[in-house]
Amino acid sequence: MHSHFYGGKTSIDDGHWHSYKGKTSFNPDTPGHVHHMSGITSCDDVHTHRYHSVTGPAVYVGGGHYHMYCGVTAPAERHVHRYNESTYIYHSKYWKKCPPC
Repeated sequence: MHSHFYGGKTSIDDGHWHSYKGKTSFNPDTPGHVHHMSGITSCDDVHTHRYHSVTGPAVYVGGGHYHMYCGVTAPAERHVHRYNESTYIYHSKYWKKCPPC
């Protein structure tokens, strides 16, 4: 079982954008697996947006893998934002060897 960290910025709509970050659902590393992701954006222009997406299937590279994702936030203040990015590469051996920053 594993998960991925993700983060990014939404599209600019209604004169502003929001940032978002989080951790995907835990899933087994089987070919074609996906992850669920959901959360609340940063508070900008005095409001937030909720979001929920399912990633695309795993893309294997360099001994690990990542997932592409995209979505549209829930409406707030009569507008929505788009977002699209990729999760960070996951590989349990790498994280165990990674020295503290």
